[in-house]
Amino acid sequence: MQPIEFIPYYYYSTAYYIFLLVVSWATVLYYVGSNTQKLLYNQEDGPSQFFAVLVTLMIAVFVGLRELAPDFGDTRVYAAGYNAISSTDDYMPIDLQKEWFWRNLEVFCRMVLRFNVHEFFLLVSVLYFGGMLYCSLILSRSNLWLSMLFFFTAFQTFTFSTNGIRNGLACTMVLVAIAIMTEKKKLTIVPTILMFLALGIHRSTILPAAAVIGSLYFLKETKLAFRFWLISIVISLVAGHAMEDFFAALGFDDRMSGYSNAQYDEDVASTFSSTGFRWDFLLYSVFPVIVAWYVTRRRHFNDPAYNAIVNTYLLCNAFWIMVVRAAFSNRFAYLSWFLYPIVFTYPLFRMNIWKDQDRKTALILFAYSGFTFFMFFVYYFGTTGFKGFDQYWWRR
Repeated sequence: MQPIEFIPYYYYSTAYYIFLLVVSWATVLYYVGSNTQKLLYNQEDGPSQFFAVLVTLMIAVFVGLRELAPDFGDTRVYAAGYNAISSTDDYMPIDLQKEWFWRNLEVFCRMVLRFNVHEFFLLVSVLYFGGMLYCSLILSRSNLWLSMLFFFTAFQTFTFSTNGIRNGLACTMVLVAIAIMTEKKKLTIVPTILMFLALGIHRSTILPAAAVIGSLYFLKETKLAFRFWLISIVISLVAGHAMEDFFAALGFDDRMSGYSNAQYDEDVASTFSSTGFRWDFLLYSVFPVIVAWYVTRRRHFNDPAYNAIVNTYLLCNAFWIMVVRAAFSNRFAYLSWFLYPIVFTYPLFRMNIWKDQDRKTALILFAYSGFTFFMFFVYYFGTTGFKGFDQYWWRR
């Protein structure tokens, strides 16, 4: 199987976002005139369910069969490692200090299935987007189309499907585990296996795994989690560097130490549009907090499943806030941001919040996706540039 070539790699992300801009805002126009709550009480599968599955498959194939271009960050690094596997390479035993499952998956695909590198990336992409689809089937089956639009248009979805793909795949496995656990209200065999395998892909997922287990069995109310999240901002502003050193010393992830030290490297720092405390990323992280606070504290909905999801987001995001100055801190932010879509969609599709919930949901999707499109088309291209950006049609 060969990569897609009819779209040049430097147009890839543009094609992704323009396609989703059209379909998501067309969906917004469809629902924005409704004054009812059809979304809340819709219990029937319809044509939109089929299209949700079809579009998910299309996007997974589109992203998975990308070229091995530098614009896709770590893609070329993973490709080089995969192509270097030979018949002399053996499976790695289970080692909690290393990402053993990722290595074994590579060896299995290379030596047993005989996948070329593009077929391997296609498999990873199908698992990545398929996990989002399965999570939506569990938590939002009757509104699968809208749920997937929230996933597709999340700020970091495309980035972690092409760049930090191990982090993205591992977090998606935890996402499915969280969906199963929160529906069943307990830790069962399947989510345990999924989270264990996720640790074998990216050890940093121990954070959301521990947070959701703690939220299900110990921290069942959201009040303390909200307070901890607010305190984490103060801690980061007052003693941020000390917290980074503390977490690095814990051995949470070997990359933590490297990313923390990289902030002091001028060559590394020069590649970022902004270093230090990322107020823009914090602003993005605030929106799910506002939604969760409104639903749980202002409207007093007490859903144990949603409480666990919210607490997991708050605890993981608080960790990121305390290490926000580290280079590549978006990779730690993703340990909470992968929950971004379900923090929004769970109450919109399962709680009677407003009389015109269809219209409110459409407006939220408009603002939610609009932020992502703004960041892609205006903020990043307007301030930091993008390799190959000079080849875009609006710059010619």
